[in-house]
Amino acid sequence: MKLFSYLLISLNLTVMISSQDSVKSFHSNQNKNTNKFNLFPPIVKNLKLSSSGIQSIINKAKNYPIEDIKDGDIVFMETSVGKLEFKLFPDVAPNHCINFKRLANSGFYDGTLFHRVIKDYIIQGGDILSRDHEKANDGTGGPGWTIDSEFNNKSHKRGTLSMIRSADPNSAGSQFFICINDSKHLDNQYTIFGEVSKNMHILDRISNSETHYSKIKKKMKYYIPEGDDTTKWIKLKDPKTGENFYSKIPQNLDSIKYKSITQKLLYNDAPISDIVIKKIRVKSLNETN
Repeated sequence: MKLFSYLLISLNLTVMISSQDSVKSFHSNQNKNTNKFNLFPPIVKNLKLSSSGIQSIINKAKNYPIEDIKDGDIVFMETSVGKLEFKLFPDVAPNHCINFKRLANSGFYDGTLFHRVIKDYIIQGGDILSRDHEKANDGTGGPGWTIDSEFNNKSHKRGTLSMIRSADPNSAGSQFFICINDSKHLDNQYTIFGEVSKNMHILDRISNSETHYSKIKKKMKYYIPEGDDTTKWIKLKDPKTGENFYSKIPQNLDSIKYKSITQKLLYNDAPISDIVIKKIRVKSLNETN
């Protein structure tokens, strides 16, 4: 069952989240249906920007000087739940490290969100579109350019910093993920370019955040209570484990529509409360802010 779960989630990393057109369509329909039935209150996003504001940040990153990685360079990441530090791996992924430094020091990542959280597996961030008014497009954005893969001999373990891509191996842009636990099945599929070097426990704080998936999952039962009318329940499948379970249909709701909405919520790994990346900078210890 554990291997089955890993395979399903690994497939989602490449296909569901990184494929921009399918993700945008999926989340757009999901948000519209969810709000219609008020299963969850709308999420208020922090630090909203207009499309022109987004483009201004992208332009700044595009024109920002490209700097090599220096000995002693450290990634300092400040989030709404704590601070993290990372070391980079320019020896095995030089272009990814340079690209990340360029984006970070230009301010591209400031105010973005960890828009996808899968408990005990990965947390994903780095999308500039997580700063706009539209929740539906989170996970579909980038800086306007891509870099080629640099698959290497590093392994995806707890604290690994790796780059999100689409089905094309040479499509990494700005989005990244951090492993919560060892995930060696991702090796040689995504480019590893760093790892957490300080405050590893912050990963667990983020990983344990309530998401749409975890919230709707709490409402499920693995069997219909004895004596209940079975026509008042729907059968669902967990997209991560493949397990079947049941949910009672709210009064006055159509069973087909309710099943469709609920199944989509099971694919939604966005945190209920925003987890903000306040700032990321790459600098040496002797440098000041």
